[in-house]
Amino acid sequence: MHIDELDTPVLTVDLDALEANLDRYQRYYDEHKIGLRPHIKTHKTLAIAHMQMKAGAIGLTCQKIGEAEVMAGGGITSDLLIPYNILGQQKLDRLMALARQAHVTVAADSDVVVRGLSAAAHAAGLTLGVVIEVETGSNRTGVPTAEEALQLAQLIDKLPGLEMRGLMGYPTPPEARPIFQQTIDLLDRAGLPHPIVSGGGTRCAFQAHEIPELTEYRIGEHIVGGVGHLLAGRHTVEQCALRVIATVVSRPVDGRAVLDCGSKTMSATILQTENGPSIGHIVEYPDARFYSFSEEHGHVDVSACARKPVIGERVQVIPVHPCPCVNEHDELIAVRKGQVEAIWPIYARGKIR
Repeated sequence: MHIDELDTPVLTVDLDALEANLDRYQRYYDEHKIGLRPHIKTHKTLAIAHMQMKAGAIGLTCQKIGEAEVMAGGGITSDLLIPYNILGQQKLDRLMALARQAHVTVAADSDVVVRGLSAAAHAAGLTLGVVIEVETGSNRTGVPTAEEALQLAQLIDKLPGLEMRGLMGYPTPPEARPIFQQTIDLLDRAGLPHPIVSGGGTRCAFQAHEIPELTEYRIGEHIVGGVGHLLAGRHTVEQCALRVIATVVSRPVDGRAVLDCGSKTMSATILQTENGPSIGHIVEYPDARFYSFSEEHGHVDVSACARKPVIGERVQVIPVHPCPCVNEHDELIAVRKGQVEAIWPIYARGKIR
């Protein structure tokens, strides 16, 4: 089937671009001897996860237990990291079931989370690996000081059912190095292990070597790009592998076009650009601008375009944020040179628990 035969709106990924991105990033991490642990929350598909492992990934990052369950159910059980505070008996029961079939490491930034993990693992007769999340300057989750990280590490070390496996942070620009250095120093003095020192964030992906303490790095959007990466120069248009194929369904006035891709297709994520807010970049009309959207319509200002789209014309839209865009769809259509090669179910779609 040719791509032009697909009904719109439809989510596609260009295989040549996807494979080139996989290779480009994997080579960097191999050269710097840092393990690459891709984040599956971007693509949410088993097919791409298996491609990443085959390309050389040391394991996968799964933001929620549900994502990890999908990966393990699809045969990837070797090394899964869930970088999220897990709370509540229902989630802990699922985590223990997962830990029986896969090698799992989880994150924690409080004694409340750690004690819950310990109680569940001890009751299940399991040993669960834990990394301590440190706050790296973005005011997200994570213990704010090295001293607090040490206290949590000491608690993990003494509680039953747990194994201290190291540290993680997000995002980790080079400026985040001091918190890792300070924490590692305290752990070394206390004789506590830290085989994992995990950084993350596509924005700083090619600066990971500037924090030599890192043993691994977590990224997700690197394989498909997005408008933010395009504007920042991290990806070219050709390297932005994820595209929504949409159709022009209305041209009410000369300077306006309406596409059949609104928030239910692109996601409601908005990127603030120098030309105003955007939900996507139209490849064929780079001067066009999304000025608004509703659930089923993308409202586009085409007044700056020398040539303007016509009703019925199909266009390719690069989403501003691939992760929630993928989460809106049941399938991802894999294409190469205009031909459909595969239809991949997005099995981890909606796995928010």
